[in-house]
Amino acid sequence: MIQDSKTEAEQNQWHMKKELNLAHFITTVMLLVSGILYLGDLDKRINTNSQEILHLKQIRNEDQKRIEKRLDSIDKKLDTLLSSRSGYKNS
Repeated sequence: MIQDSKTEAEQNQWHMKKELNLAHFITTVMLLVSGILYLGDLDKRINTNSQEILHLKQIRNEDQKRIEKRLDSIDKKLDTLLSSRSGYKNS
């Protein structure tokens, strides 16, 4: 009975061997390599996105300048139209 309880207690304890399993070693190396490759690819995507953002900002600034020029042109035309109409009324 005492001997049975010892074997049961021994069975419930953790047991680690001092050997290196080749499959575990290869799996660990592959996980490390794939993690490094993933992080490298992630860095490339971040750089690409930051370049795209800069390009979009530049395009937006150019569009704003173009819109301002068009609005100035429309404003001048309206001023001309209004001044000619007011000249018409005064005549």
